[in-house]
Amino acid sequence: MMISRNTLSSALLAVCVVVATLTSADAFTAQSLQTRALTSSVAESPTALSVFGKKREEEDLSFLEVRDLTREEMLEINKRNEEVMNRELQAMTGISVLFSIPILYLCWVAFFSD
Repeated sequence: MMISRNTLSSALLAVCVVVATLTSADAFTAQSLQTRALTSSVAESPTALSVFGKKREEEDLSFLEVRDLTREEMLEINKRNEEVMNRELQAMTGISVLFSIPILYLCWVAFFSD
């Protein structure tokens, strides 16, 4: 049984519309604006201009243990960091190849199809 592209896209659009209407999205309703206005105040906002005039409290950092790392510890940390970076590089390369395959296929079809 073959479903036409137009029917499939219409069905997908209908599903998206139904999901969008059934979710409780109240972003632009008067109630949501009123509750946001009540929860935000100028004095508590970290982006208010009043934060620039305040002095910071002195933080107690006496619980921190401070010492220099030995050469072996630094080499071990560098080795772990290098392994993590290599895994991240492999993952990024894999994702880019995965995304490139459909684009290359479309280019192949566009240029070499009859």
